Amino acid sequence: MFPTWSTFCVAFFGVFCVACFAQRAAVPGSPRGTPYRIDLAQYNQALLPRVRTLLGAAELAEEQYVPYFELLPEYRDRLSGNFLLDGFARARDAARCLTCMSSSYLFLSYYNETIVDGRGDTERVWTFAKRICRLLGFKQYLCEGVVNMNGQVIEYVLRNRRPFPEPEDICQIFLQEQDCVRDGRSITEAALYRSVDITPPAEEQEEQVRSRMYTPPDADGSCSANISPKKSPLTIVHLTDIHYDPEYVVGVNADCKAEACCRTLPDLAPATPETAAGYWSDYRDCDTPWHGVVDVMEHIHRQHPKIDAIYFTGDIVHHFTWNTSIETNEGAMRQVFDLMKRVFPGVPLYPVLGNHESHPANLYAPHDVEASYRMDYLYDFIADQWADWLPIKDIRPTLTEGGYYTVRTPYGVRIIGLNNNPCFVHNFWLFYSLDYFMPQLQWLHDTLLQAERDNERVHILAHVPSYDDSCFIGWTREYRKIVERFAHIIAGQFNGHSHVDEFNLYYRRDDPSRAVSVAWNGGSTTTFTKLNPNYKVFQFDPVTFEPLEQETWMYNLTDANLTPDQRPSWYRLYSFKSYYQLPDLSVDSLHRLVQRFAQSEQQLHRYWQAKQKYSDPLLQEGCTSTCLRNALCAIVRTEHDDERACELLYERAAQSNATTTQSG
Repeated sequence: MFPTWSTFCVAFFGVFCVACFAQRAAVPGSPRGTPYRIDLAQYNQALLPRVRTLLGAAELAEEQYVPYFELLPEYRDRLSGNFLLDGFARARDAARCLTCMSSSYLFLSYYNETIVDGRGDTERVWTFAKRICRLLGFKQYLCEGVVNMNGQVIEYVLRNRRPFPEPEDICQIFLQEQDCVRDGRSITEAALYRSVDITPPAEEQEEQVRSRMYTPPDADGSCSANISPKKSPLTIVHLTDIHYDPEYVVGVNADCKAEACCRTLPDLAPATPETAAGYWSDYRDCDTPWHGVVDVMEHIHRQHPKIDAIYFTGDIVHHFTWNTSIETNEGAMRQVFDLMKRVFPGVPLYPVLGNHESHPANLYAPHDVEASYRMDYLYDFIADQWADWLPIKDIRPTLTEGGYYTVRTPYGVRIIGLNNNPCFVHNFWLFYSLDYFMPQLQWLHDTLLQAERDNERVHILAHVPSYDDSCFIGWTREYRKIVERFAHIIAGQFNGHSHVDEFNLYYRRDDPSRAVSVAWNGGSTTTFTKLNPNYKVFQFDPVTFEPLEQETWMYNLTDANLTPDQRPSWYRLYSFKSYYQLPDLSVDSLHRLVQRFAQSEQQLHRYWQAKQKYSDPLLQEGCTSTCLRNALCAIVRTEHDDERACELLYERAAQSNATTTQSG
């Protein structure tokens, strides 16, 4: 998952600081009507000399680390009110966009002065980076850790990227989800990236492609003849986002005011009964203790004795991204994989990597950079760990190339396991190349093309939902084209990363009223952040491999922590068809469901509650109006900034309601 990382990136490239704006009290009487306009160049010119004094000092006392807005009192009223950033009128959060642009400007200015202009003092650059991080309100140990850990990668990218990046290059990627993109030509332009070479369907397949219909083979067909419609449905468990914290401390102060809590941290105040970390984890930015990891695995084993397979969509490693190493990451992964092998002997498991599995977190390097920066160590490690489940000899070429693979399962469906973590917008290597992941997408197309020719059905596993705004548009646009082309053989997509219980519908690019495919998110077994742990159980048709039913299982963290001497009380939160009153889980049924959501805030709110896994703190915060609309749009948005499907849903809902009112 991503909530913490975007704030850390400010240490190098000035990625936005939520704290320096959100924690500031509004100035009484500041205007909220006509927005101020902030000229970015003037703002930076005013900011640079004042920050230069702080960054250039031999030492800084703690009280000298003051936020940017305190250094520019002449801007305080404007920044506390309603303002627009010139050249970035689309920004959803002008404050974040401005902070990112200014921080990036500061860092790149000092980098140029120190490195490009000939001084060559790399240590001085990272001292500046740490001080910029501190000025943005982050703790010293966090700034030290994230700068020291990522400095070499950042330096490599800056030395080798041509042309040298501008602040807007950085912020348009990192804040893609906030629409911090320059007016006119921006990162959303398709011409900036390579495209996947899409093979049109053969003449005899055109009707299947248009209708999304799959024709099962006969007994002599390519899908193994031992599969019979009389067989019982397949039971597959979807597990994701474990986020095991080996240093979790029960009872430690969980209100640490850092980016992740529930372990011993520098200068951490003693715990009180109200702030003490719970036994089974904590809603306050905490990950999973080992006994919590064991509990979920053992519960699944007891509750579901007949499991045909497990889909695991990544993220074993914790959220303390400023304090990782290859050794500790591998230790955590090995411990969890060994547990899975022990608890589920003989059960096929199909895993993919999460963004936290790499060291440093989120950074999945291109295959053609210097050897010391490549991910060979991680791909070799997972080849060893996954050998009990996968035919490593057959899949090693793609696994070592980029951490992805395809296998034909014993029960007949083809699995495609992607490593789409390079699309995550907090991956620094996107500055080195905006489309270095394109070979994997072309491989995905080619693999699906062969599956089509072989009359196979496919399940696609990935960590980052491609429909998420934090997945770079260079990936999402091409992936969407592939899904649309092969929707008739893609029986399901399964993701993680977001930690919430959601699904997504893919609509045709040329017809936003026509849904073609569905992606399911597994939620998370971690409580990070403010969530109850969960897993999912799917029932699949043994011939078409379409989902017949989906159950979400969870426990309430508040209740579990009241009885630390007892195992949590897991229960089935809901069965999808029953909860939403659907005849089946087909794409058409789900399309009709989102139409109902657009017409009824009550039904949409019920979806939002399930999406949040009925978390106590999130239910208390609530969701109305804009929040609910965003929840619906997130279901039907499969490409950044393409809101056509959502707009059409609401337009037709308004027309339907108007017709009903007139007829009444």
